Amino acid sequence: MSISTAKDKDLECSHCGEKCDQELIESNGQNFCCEGCRMVYEILLENDLDNFYCVADAPGVSSKKKKASNFEFLKDEAFANSLLDFKNEEISKIRFYIPAIHCSACIWLLEKLYKLHSGIISSRVDFNKKTVIVSFKHQEISLLELVKLLDSIAYTPDIQLENKKSTSSPYRRIWLQIGIAGFVFGNSMLFSLPEYFGLNLFDDDIISKIFPFLNAVLALPVVFFAAQDYFKSAWGVLKQKQINMDVPISIGIVTLFVYSYHIIFFQSGLGYIDSLSGLVFFLLLGKYYQQKTFDHLRFDRDIQSFFPLSVTKIKGQQEEQVLLNSIIPSDILKIRNEEIIPADSLLISDEASIDYSFVTGESLPEIKQKEELIYAGGRLKGASILVQVKKSPSQSYLAQLWDDESIQQGAKAQVQSTTDKISKYFTAVVLAIAFIAFGSWLYLGDFESGIRAFTTVLIVACPCALALATPVTLGYAMRMLSKAGFFVKSTQSVEDLSKIDSIVFDKTGTLTYSDKAEVVFDGNMPEHKVLAAVKTLFNQSKHPLSQIIYNWLPFYPTQEIEDYKEISGQGISAKVNGQIIKLGKKQFVDNQATDFDKKANSSQVFINVDGLTYGSFNVKHVFRENIGDLFDSLKTDYKLNLLSGDQAAEKEYLTQWLAEENMHFEQLPGDKKEFITKWQDAQQKVMMAGDGLNDSAALRKSDFGLAITESTRQFSPACDGILLGENLKQLPNIMKFSKAAFKLVIAGFILSFLYNVVGLSFAVQALLSPVIAAILMPISSFSVVLLATLGTRYLANKYLLGTEKSRDI
Repeated sequence: MSISTAKDKDLECSHCGEKCDQELIESNGQNFCCEGCRMVYEILLENDLDNFYCVADAPGVSSKKKKASNFEFLKDEAFANSLLDFKNEEISKIRFYIPAIHCSACIWLLEKLYKLHSGIISSRVDFNKKTVIVSFKHQEISLLELVKLLDSIAYTPDIQLENKKSTSSPYRRIWLQIGIAGFVFGNSMLFSLPEYFGLNLFDDDIISKIFPFLNAVLALPVVFFAAQDYFKSAWGVLKQKQINMDVPISIGIVTLFVYSYHIIFFQSGLGYIDSLSGLVFFLLLGKYYQQKTFDHLRFDRDIQSFFPLSVTKIKGQQEEQVLLNSIIPSDILKIRNEEIIPADSLLISDEASIDYSFVTGESLPEIKQKEELIYAGGRLKGASILVQVKKSPSQSYLAQLWDDESIQQGAKAQVQSTTDKISKYFTAVVLAIAFIAFGSWLYLGDFESGIRAFTTVLIVACPCALALATPVTLGYAMRMLSKAGFFVKSTQSVEDLSKIDSIVFDKTGTLTYSDKAEVVFDGNMPEHKVLAAVKTLFNQSKHPLSQIIYNWLPFYPTQEIEDYKEISGQGISAKVNGQIIKLGKKQFVDNQATDFDKKANSSQVFINVDGLTYGSFNVKHVFRENIGDLFDSLKTDYKLNLLSGDQAAEKEYLTQWLAEENMHFEQLPGDKKEFITKWQDAQQKVMMAGDGLNDSAALRKSDFGLAITESTRQFSPACDGILLGENLKQLPNIMKFSKAAFKLVIAGFILSFLYNVVGLSFAVQALLSPVIAAILMPISSFSVVLLATLGTRYLANKYLLGTEKSRDI
């Protein structure tokens, strides 16, 4: 390694790309502008991460002007823990704001942090927010060491400003590029105005010679600043031996620039600088429009924008449902079995079993003791608990759980895969057509027409409209669905919904109201002391039957319970006041119990106290309004099945709409999952509609998992969509809307292909100028977006919202 004062100011740093104008460090055959860049380069080299420099051109962040950072305050364990999103005995999780994130190479490197230290489990970058979420083993690497590691590779976390929004506009740079290109476009057109009309306004040879050279000078900032993003993108993918649409665009720009300079310096003409600057100007306008479109879609994808998650708050001796965003630190919340902890909280109850599988991927519950911190995102397993909120709840964090890739099925949408494949070959075909057109005109002896055909083919043919068809249409469909009370996880989920041909329904809490039922006790009514214990036990469970009976029983003071257990699809048990109480199905409570009278259209929940079965609560369900119309509308287009964990009490009632062989009762959660697997093996696309409580395995296994909920506190990350129970009757229209929206995507494809075919047919004949081609490119994208938005709005009015609600869209 050698260090010297830089003599050649044109040398660029191999890491960050800046000029080595002050200091030159040579190491391993590479040049570096400072010791920091050399160190980062060698760290990446030692860990086999040198492909970082192939992802983008000069991707590194300069360390030359970086101030020395002092992170010793992270030695304070209490403060360090306050920064964490999650922590257990082995794993910690934190979100860093890193301002230095600026390109795809940054994402590539930051998502491979596990290669830099074995204690790092995973890292995930949100490019738009410039954040990275890191999961690490705190026994192997402390938070201080993690931050120093990031600092050493020039991605220093901004801990103080982590939650602050940037005041600078994300579009500042592109507006500057558009301004420069527009300025040059206007002036070069002014210089070329006499030539447009075949006039010679300037007899002075000096003036006539100045204009071409002014054009040549004006072209430089357009090519080397306004258009540089296209060159960087093209060079980056070419280094990876791949190709994207920026490659032909870059070739077109370079061709116009070189040919214009040839005309200016060797033929004393004005060249095509007006076409070149106009081309870049309109390309940038199209790029800006596309960025704004995707930013709009990102807003619509965020569940917190339209899903008011609520929680149970304890106020005095009363329980009340309140919106999550109204909760503040020090509030007392009640969490029931299977509910998700909505905020970092202190455990007030003696003990709790928390499942953090949504956060860590580990399904083994963790036992927490009184006054221990419980992190948001954990799911309670066992008896209900009281917690005191320590941090303000975050709907966005829960939305992150719902949208987490580890929870999703992971299959990429078929239509998006098709789009990616088409786009991959599209560019190669366009390049081939451009060279064939150029060769043909050259063969005919018309070099100028060949140049025009070559450049316009490269510019006018664009897969942008093709790429926009799917996300814009389905993204806008997500927005319309949310207005109808139907919330979907992603645009992929809308596509999956459109392909469903079989629907499986749960019964209790799905087809029936979870808060409306007639309850009759059959048997020997227990004494009040026992009923107090029974009511306390019912209040531990979120199951609709438990909540119905809990609300039916008279008021009793809450009793202390221990050893709470809930077996999904069977029942619940616990020790209350020294008595062992079981509530649930007959076989769970007591296989030897005598049959009690069975009420028509009702479900039975048996009571057993210390081995003595008192009788059963007979719950007569109330089916949702227009349930018959729901089945009649769906069965013409879909195969319908009913899977219920309850007894077959309502079977006779349901036979007026469903065939007997399509109804299956007393099904355990595992049975439901196997049933769906069997139908999928028969090439059926299955949607599972359940209450999200005991159906998580079936919801996740199905092609589309739909959670039906009465209250928004029943948040289920395992599902693909959430439908408010009052809107279940709209399911047939929702299904029709999804299929129509998918057809709209196909229409967008057709429109895009027609545009490209027509545009190319004119371009190969040299009938288009590069400026017109550049104008047509954003127009094609705009037309697809217009078709998507207006078409989706029309479909929403037709199927979902009706004429009255449509005014609010």
